[in-house]
Amino acid sequence: MKKIASLVFIGLLTFSIAFPVAYAYDLSVITEQNIITISISNNGLDVEENIKINNNGYENVTSLRFWIQQDAFDIEILDVESGQYLSSNISGNIWECSLSECNLSLYPEDTIDIRLTYVLPTNTEHFVKTILYDTASLSITYEDNELYWGEHNTESNSVRVLLHRPTETPVNMVYIIIIFLLVVILVSSTLLLMRKQRRKAKKSIVESEEMLATKKALLLSLLKDVEKKHRAKDISDETYNKLKEEYKQQAVTVMKKLEDIK
Repeated sequence: MKKIASLVFIGLLTFSIAFPVAYAYDLSVITEQNIITISISNNGLDVEENIKINNNGYENVTSLRFWIQQDAFDIEILDVESGQYLSSNISGNIWECSLSECNLSLYPEDTIDIRLTYVLPTNTEHFVKTILYDTASLSITYEDNELYWGEHNTESNSVRVLLHRPTETPVNMVYIIIIFLLVVILVSSTLLLMRKQRRKAKKSIVESEEMLATKKALLLSLLKDVEKKHRAKDISDETYNKLKEEYKQQAVTVMKKLEDIK
């Protein structure tokens, strides 16, 4: 029995040395800040995460983990200070990076800046981020629009935000369209009013011409009547001359107005 217990103890000890408890090495890691910027490119949706990580424990941290959304490609993990890209082992959505392979280490109370970049398919509707370390500050920006900002996100929490489609009309563009439509309506109304006024003017001109023509005919008729009455001795010479001169002047004035209209 003792031999069996000893064998089990030795086996467990050997296993624990060869295969440490999962992720026990980064239990002291916290994320001070994670700024996520998403933008549209020809390749798809470019994602850049600027992550400030702190070792809040008493032992060196030699490996870090990063959660990356499914279907991501062109993934690069960069240590900003050294300019070295970290190699990774992938397990599902988790990318485990070894600092020691790049001669790096996260000492107690020390901070490391990581830039994580990748591309998501253009048709991605939601951006998802699962928190692996307690995170003091997390922000997600898409095409200069802040979609999420939160503090004190705890480990294992998941953030999911809807990516507004770029086909949506920006607010400024809506204002421009409204102003343009108002201008079109105003110009159309002005042109319509001017057209109506022109029609009225033409109509008044036609009526004036008809009136003048009628007046001319009446004056000429009156002149003939006066002439007949004078010949018949029905009116005196003095009356005839006065009426003839008056009707003649009026007829000349009317004929000049008709010529101006034509």
